[in-house]
Amino acid sequence: MILIAAVITAAAAAPTPARAPAPRALDPAAVAAAGQLVQLLDLKGQLSAQTSQTLAAMRSGVLIRAELARQPGFIQAYQANQAKMDPVLKKAGAIQAGIAQKVIAQQSGAVIQAAAQAYARNYSAAEINGLIAFYRSPLGQAFRARQGRVEGEVGQASGRLIGARIDAGMRAAQAQIGAALAPLNSIAAATPRK
Repeated sequence: MILIAAVITAAAAAPTPARAPAPRALDPAAVAAAGQLVQLLDLKGQLSAQTSQTLAAMRSGVLIRAELARQPGFIQAYQANQAKMDPVLKKAGAIQAGIAQKVIAQQSGAVIQAAAQAYARNYSAAEINGLIAFYRSPLGQAFRARQGRVEGEVGQASGRLIGARIDAGMRAAQAQIGAALAPLNSIAAATPRK
């Protein structure tokens, strides 16, 4: 998800100026080298693997359940009615997955192209060629072969050390958060319906 998250984060963080500056022309040699680097790093394969994991999580209903868990009272309702709610969440998740799969299929080529352009904007052709040489070297190949495992271990440690504690803290503060959000009910009730 790193590649997808980076593209989404960059798009969300980008300011919307009244008049966008003219894009800087990219060095054709850097663009060509970046295309080779992106292919060597198998960003297309990484995107496909990440997409498969995300779509599987969507289809299972896990992602929509996690989103709904942020709503006051959902966790208790889910725990009391899990057998009835799981099929509903899976059905909604399958809809999400279908939408996401279509968009990803349509846009994955553009994401790969954007990645190559990002490398070309941020590195010179010589630097990119140096990266290519590194990734083709025995050390670079070892780095690529083990990096997924390292990232997985870091992700697990993060989830264990941070994620679970945040979840526990949120559950413990659910009443406090609900009280802080309570004024939204009166605002919503006062909003005229169309």
